This record gives sequence, structure tokens and C-alpha cells, in this order.
Amino acid sequence: MNLSTEAKVGAVTLLGMALLVYMILHLGNFSLREDGYPLQAVFSQVSGLKQGNAVRYAGVEVGKVKDIRVSPEGVQVQLLIHSGVIIPEGSSFVIGADGLMGEKFIEIYPSASPRALEPNSIVRGEEPKGLDNLIANADKVLGDVQKLVQSLNDILGDEKVKASLKESMLNAREITANLNALSATLARMAENNAADVHTMVTNLKDMSGSLNMVAARVDGLVADIDNNGQTAGDLRETLANIKSTSARIENMAASLEGVVTDPQTGENLKQTLKNTREASEKANKMLSKVDSLNAETGFEVLYNPDTSNYQSNADIKINTSPTDFAVIGVHGIGEENKGNFQIGKGNESFAGRAGIVEGKVGVGLDAKINSQMRMSLDVYDPNDVRVKLRTQYQIAPDTFLVGQTESLNRNPEDNTYFGVRHSF
Repeated sequence: MNLSTEAKVGAVTLLGMALLVYMILHLGNFSLREDGYPLQAVFSQVSGLKQGNAVRYAGVEVGKVKDIRVSPEGVQVQLLIHSGVIIPEGSSFVIGADGLMGEKFIEIYPSASPRALEPNSIVRGEEPKGLDNLIANADKVLGDVQKLVQSLNDILGDEKVKASLKESMLNAREITANLNALSATLARMAENNAADVHTMVTNLKDMSGSLNMVAARVDGLVADIDNNGQTAGDLRETLANIKSTSARIENMAASLEGVVTDPQTGENLKQTLKNTREASEKANKMLSKVDSLNAETGFEVLYNPDTSNYQSNADIKINTSPTDFAVIGVHGIGEENKGNFQIGKGNESFAGRAGIVEGKVGVGLDAKINSQMRMSLDVYDPNDVRVKLRTQYQIAPDTFLVGQTESLNRNPEDNTYFGVRHSF
């Protein structure tokens, strides 16, 4: 069948109109029927929300804004939720926006409730956090900052505060200058008295002759212990020779035991074997004691800046085992000459002592704070209790900076000394 020109033009026009209607309906989100169920959200204000804006559930679009009305309770927003979408009770309804100037939408943050909202349910929307709210909060923060600045100005602007700060700075500078002067004095003192220190340390050898307790631990064989370990070395060599000689005598006696027929001679050989075994055992015991024996001598010169008094002290620490030691020394050489004799137990990190402290009965504790600093606390003299606190800080190998308060509980400002100690 042949169509006329007019019919063809009419068919094309109708087709074009049909496509136009479809595009309008599709692009404008128009629908001939509403597929979903309604919900109603009430907000105090909607911040530019419009009809047709999207409704999102955890970021996924699940509906749209159907209608917006003003009521005494607030702004009522009618929502149309797609069929099949379940919104839990207690979910949060918040107005959001795509960017600062983007289109508004309603975001639903789901709750953990197992129950779902029924159609036509009324929910309360949360207050939107818009730009106005941000500006208001920023203005409040700026107000608080201004109050803080004003308070600081009031404090720092006070003439008394300014004077106090200035005085504190001057005092800090004066203290630093005094510390520098003290360090220089200690350095000169150590340099000028180097010869005296050497002489005093040499004289300390005579003190080792009185170490009766340590000598008793090695069966009276140790009469003197010097700092370089020569006596201990000689003793070790002597004991080794005794052990070796005893072994040779025992071997000779054992070889003769089978060929000697005289009863008296045999009895003598048995006694010889017994004596050599006992001598060898004693040598072994004394060797084990000597191996663990070492001595460390210390000498120090202290100065009291308040009384301008000097003080020299010396001591010997004898380690008889990894955990046992004895301390013998003299406090105030050439002046008071108070004796120290204490027995202690512990390790390098922590140890306790008991005995004679500056000529009085007392106890003490030693603790290692770190690799360079050590602290000691002594409590002595039961009739007139005194507490002595001492700190050592290592400034070079075997050299320490010392701070000592001899009577912490009685006028410590008059009994505080500073100085240098050296170990040998």
C-alpha cells in the first residue's frame, strides 16, 4: 500500500512526539504509577531540600522526596521509598549535600534494630550540620581564643609578673655562672693535687695488711692484697705448685705401694698418700677462692663551697665472689680519720652493706641508676642517727664527679660536698 506524502509526514510527527514524551518522562523521573511506600520525616529546618531530591540508604539511592510541607511540629518531608527496601527502626535521617554547593539529599544511617519501619511511619530527622552551623562554631572558637589572649595579656602585662620573670632569668644565669666556676675549681684542684693523690694511693697499700677477714677466707695465706693483683697471682701460682707437687708425690707413693714389703714402710706410704690428697684438696679450695678475689681502690677529693672545707677519702672494695664484697676505707684523711668497714652482698645494679660507717654502726644501699650514674644511701650512728646521700656520675674511664651530703637530716646545706673520684 502506498502512503501519501501527508500520511508519511504525520507518521513521522507522531513518532517524534512519542519519543519526546518518553524522554521527558524518563529524564525527569516521572512515573505514571508510584512504586514504593511512603515515610514521613519531620525536620526543624531543611536547608534548601526540594521536592524530587534523592533519598539514600547507606549511600545507595532508595527513593525520593515526594512532598515538603510546613507544620506546627516543623517541616514535614514526605518520602517515597522503593519497594523491597527495608528501613530498620531507629535509623537516623540526616540532610546532606553533594559538595558545598551541590544538590541536597536525605541520607539514612541504618540502626541495628531487627524491626523495620512500617509504611506511613513518622520519624524525627536530625539537625543538619550546614555551613551556618560551622561558621557559628568557628565564631565561638575565635571568641574563646580572644578571651585566652586577653588573659595572657593581663598576666604578662602585670609589672610584678614581668619583674619576677626577669629576676628568674637573672638567677638562672647566676646559677650557671656558679656551676662553671665550681667546675673550673674542681679541675684545677684535681690537677694541682695530682702528686698528693698518687702519694695517698701508694700509702693505701699499707692498709691492705689489716684485711684479716679476707685473709681468713683463704686460710691465712693472703697477708697483703695490692691493686695490680700481683699478690693474688703469686698465691695462685704457689697453690698450683702445691697441687702439682702433691700429685707427683701421690703417683710415686702409689707406684711403691705394690713393691714395699715392710709393714712400717707400707703404713708410711699410706699416710703419705693421705697427706698428699688432703694437700691437693686444700689447694683446689684455695685456688677457687683466689680466682674470685679482686680489689678496686678509690680516692677522692671533695670541696664544700659553703664552708670552703676540703675533704679526702679513700677506700678499697674487695670482691670475694660475684655477689659478696667488703669495703675498707678512711673518711677525712689527715683530719678526722674515721674508719669504714662494711660487708655487702649484691650485684652491680643493687647491693646492700652493713658494718662501720665513719666510725659508727650503720647500713647502706648502693644502686646503679644508668650506665653513668650511681647513688648510695647510708644510715648510721644509732645514738645520733645520720643519713648520708651520695651521687657519682662518670665523666671519664675510672673518673667520677661526686656530690655528697653527709647529714641529709641535719643542716644539709653545711654538709654538702662536691668533688672528683678516681678508681685504680
